[in-house]
Amino acid sequence: MPGATITGEREPKRFLLVGVGPHAKRIYIPHLKALEAEHRAKLLCAIDVEPNSQAITDYRDSFFPGVELAFVPPFTNDMPAAVSTQLNALTFRLKISCVIISTEPLAHQAYGLWAISQGLNVIMDKPITTRRNVTTNIEQAYGIAKDYEDLHAAYAELQQSHQSFFLIASHRRYHPGLYCTFDMIKEISEKSGYPVTNIISTHCDGSWRLPTEIVEVKNHSVNAGYGKVSHSGYHFLDMVYRFVKSGWTAEKRPDKIEVVSSFMMPNGLQKCFNREDYERVFGAQKYNAVCKYSDDELKDLLIPFGEIDAAIQISFKQENETITLAQVNLQHNGFSRRSWVELGPDLYKGAGRVKHEFHEIKNGPFQTIVIDSRQANDKHDRSQPSTGEIGTDNHFEIHVFRNCDVLGEEEPLTTYTVADLDRRYDAQMPGLFSENVKRGILWEAVSFMEGKKSLDDMSSNLEDHSVPAHIMSAVYVSHVRRIAGLNPVVSVDLTYSSGISPNRGYATASIRKDPRDMNDNTAPKSSDTIQSHFPEGVTLAYH
Repeated sequence: MPGATITGEREPKRFLLVGVGPHAKRIYIPHLKALEAEHRAKLLCAIDVEPNSQAITDYRDSFFPGVELAFVPPFTNDMPAAVSTQLNALTFRLKISCVIISTEPLAHQAYGLWAISQGLNVIMDKPITTRRNVTTNIEQAYGIAKDYEDLHAAYAELQQSHQSFFLIASHRRYHPGLYCTFDMIKEISEKSGYPVTNIISTHCDGSWRLPTEIVEVKNHSVNAGYGKVSHSGYHFLDMVYRFVKSGWTAEKRPDKIEVVSSFMMPNGLQKCFNREDYERVFGAQKYNAVCKYSDDELKDLLIPFGEIDAAIQISFKQENETITLAQVNLQHNGFSRRSWVELGPDLYKGAGRVKHEFHEIKNGPFQTIVIDSRQANDKHDRSQPSTGEIGTDNHFEIHVFRNCDVLGEEEPLTTYTVADLDRRYDAQMPGLFSENVKRGILWEAVSFMEGKKSLDDMSSNLEDHSVPAHIMSAVYVSHVRRIAGLNPVVSVDLTYSSGISPNRGYATASIRKDPRDMNDNTAPKSSDTIQSHFPEGVTLAYH
């Protein structure tokens, strides 16, 4: 079976990359090159959609010559039989060990199910999946949870005959600062008996899209009916789960989650800043040269689009009593360095995006952990050298407050900087710290295939993503219920694996469906309905 692990084999592990977009170019390809230099891995082939064939071929010739390319027609639902046949032959011929799925998330499930059917090891970008029109269609919102369940069922069946991994690229699970945090939560839970009681997580990427770009630009778009929660938002829903997991015990663990969400939508953004405002800031002549739509036209166009920002309340309950409160704030709209009207070619890091990230985690009266990471610049050469201080590319600090007198410790406050984390975890620098972190999943994958790491020790395997995947689904269900005038509180039930202790074991989630949801006719139900909002020549982006 393709991809079977051969312990002790010295040949480099053979990778297939599906999707050669900005993320793959910035992360997977450079780190696979580094692993190839160590004779541990080799990228054999890359796949993309047929409309991108010339651009991808040119990129291959310049940056990873010798890698085979294959192109397929765009799709987002079931994989066409001809594509499956093409990929089956390719993986067999090239003896692929692991497939990296780095496509538009609408195609994740199709590629994931195909890879499982071939017995391959898998690395897949976050989110696990999303759906078109999840902000307006209750069935699509529930569909995110179903997609996870279908993938997990297929993966679990494969494990009965063939051990493999299915890693989700939730990179913060590999971040030294965050697994240091997991360890500190675990330590206090074991010392004091107090689980995690409160979490605040905030992320803003400063992605300032002008109105015409919101309608037409494909990369990290909202024009397919999903937005921030489906972009980087999954990372933070996952971190809330991991913080809770780090402090849970068999006796002090939630059996239910309640989720309530509120979104800022594109039309709300337009009310904050309209055409008159843009003309004042950029100049009427410059702005009108790139703006195709009036404010009245935009009002209709933006109705079915995805969310710009999200505020989410997550209550973890045991026997109907809340034991952990979490607030998650996810924002595209915030501090940006953009000062120009025309987008350049690099939409990933060259469009004024600036990361601000903050977490505060409490173990009752015994510990508060504050994590802060704030950049001031979008272009990394603006703040060289990167010192790790606030505003620089690598700013990342952890402040740990502890009830030292009760715990028998010396100091109530300890601060960890990037340099401290380097020394503690032997992180390799220089480079952008957060992007060096992203290689961790590749190193773990190769270590497993080399027989050096067990499946139980993998940091981000699919079975441990049931809770964040169902929370993400519940976030969208809550929003659709809210706009339909229904109760926005969504309940998620939890069951557990054996061996639950701080930072060990995993939970399995299931959403309680309200029968009234399926009778809601207040929202658009199909892509045809959504498409009717667009003028001729503007289509829903899906790759």
